[in-house]
Amino acid sequence: MEIEEKSNQLIVYLENDEDLFAQITEIIRLYRLVTVRLTGYGYLKRLEYGVLSTVEPFFLNKHLIEDLITVPTVNGMIYNKDVNLMISSVDKDNNKQVGRLISGVVVDSFTLFFDVLATE
Repeated sequence: MEIEEKSNQLIVYLENDEDLFAQITEIIRLYRLVTVRLTGYGYLKRLEYGVLSTVEPFFLNKHLIEDLITVPTVNGMIYNKDVNLMISSVDKDNNKQVGRLISGVVVDSFTLFFDVLATE
């Protein structure tokens, strides 16, 4: 992982075999982030995401893809250190995945942009 700091923005470059959610959690801890707008793009070899199935109680149907996955967009927010990311992606067979990101493992590269709104 490589991090560039530019005023109120962090640009994070993830490399092969890094866990997307674990790295985000580590950055939150290192920089003591509270509120952040988060965007990104890249490639994954493993993706777990959820699709809303019920509201009361809140429940996501989980889906696991272990294949080469292109992620043109990840959008979300870190609010009070709670990470909520939505993902839009496509696998090598052109199957599309859209939902809430649960976990992902990077293949080749993944870039994240943290627009920092508040820190501790």
